[in-house]
Amino acid sequence: MNRHLRALLIVGGLAILMVVGVLAYKNQQQGSTAGGAAGEAQQPTVQLKQELPGFEAKTLAGKDIQLAQFKGKVVVVNFWASWCGPCIEEVPSLIKLVQTFPNEMELIAISGDSSQADIDSFLKSFPEMKTVPNIHVVWDEKKNLSQKYQVYRLPESFILDKDLKLVKKISGTIDWHTEDAIAYMKQIINPGAGTGEEAAPSDSAPQDEDTGKVPEDQD
Repeated sequence: MNRHLRALLIVGGLAILMVVGVLAYKNQQQGSTAGGAAGEAQQPTVQLKQELPGFEAKTLAGKDIQLAQFKGKVVVVNFWASWCGPCIEEVPSLIKLVQTFPNEMELIAISGDSSQADIDSFLKSFPEMKTVPNIHVVWDEKKNLSQKYQVYRLPESFILDKDLKLVKKISGTIDWHTEDAIAYMKQIINPGAGTGEEAAPSDSAPQDEDTGKVPEDQD
């Protein structure tokens, strides 16, 4: 009996140690994240009417790009993944919007897929993502960009004005190629055109939605 009791106590003790170890690991991970966030406190990640933090990346076409090079254009930074249904739903209208403004607008499409093969398979259904000059597809392999911009749901998009300042953040899928969406983009491209003052977004402009998918654990 004493032998069985001792065995139970040992097993129970090991179980407790495992639980404590797991909790300690999670706390360490959270602490690291919090520490990183605290270290960047002087440089806010996402603030309306503030310039979005810059980044450098390589497109799937092998081209080096940086956000700063697109100053003077309206930029949409779109986070997506091939497994994200809402992302797939909005891609056609997003492509049409970018094609509507070939000289005034740039799209940086940042994929959170776990492999480039998944991206390549996805792009076979949307070849324009590879051929339209003002669309730049980036693979966020190590999730550095999604962490930098605190992206927790997909799709998520950041609309930047010509000074690369954030004018709107959209969480979830929308129809990007409606008359209202096009008019809204025109206001950003030519603020205050015909009015002498900066145009304000109308109620029918692209609206924030919370229908996006939580990114899958790609570890």
